[in-house]
Amino acid sequence: MKATVSIDDVGRMVLPKAIREAMGVFGRGSVILEVLAGKAQISVAEPPRSETQRKNGRLVFSGPLPVEWNSGNAVNAMRRQRLES
Repeated sequence: MKATVSIDDVGRMVLPKAIREAMGVFGRGSVILEVLAGKAQISVAEPPRSETQRKNGRLVFSGPLPVEWNSGNAVNAMRRQRLES
């Protein structure tokens, strides 16, 4: 993926949304900018610390699930909980 971006008077640039999403950078994330052999390389500063992340603007669980996890049982438990509230 390649993009041309403008740099403003104080040296700021905006990474296009498609590039940020491809890199996994959302919101006010940080990136590392390095110059290697005369070219700038941008990489994600640190991996997400939490087991949740944003995908298409939605917060989703991305951690490992227990071996005994059953999504059908989880949905039924949430439905029962809502009905009892």
